[in-house]
Amino acid sequence: MRKVFIESLFVIVGMVITIPYMIWPTPFLMFLFVFVAQPCFLFAIVSALIEIFRDLRKKKVI
Repeated sequence: MRKVFIESLFVIVGMVITIPYMIWPTPFLMFLFVFVAQPCFLFAIVSALIEIFRDLRKKKVI
């Protein structure tokens, strides 16, 4: 359950900020997109890659 739960929460937070910014690009939404949504996406991608790498090492694929 933990493998993608935290990553999916960060992606959901990023999308909740990104969708209104794409529809109504205001300065406040741009601020949230740049300083909250993009780091959320980055954290989700990096942590998912770390989990994939750990899983592959545990199964002795790499």
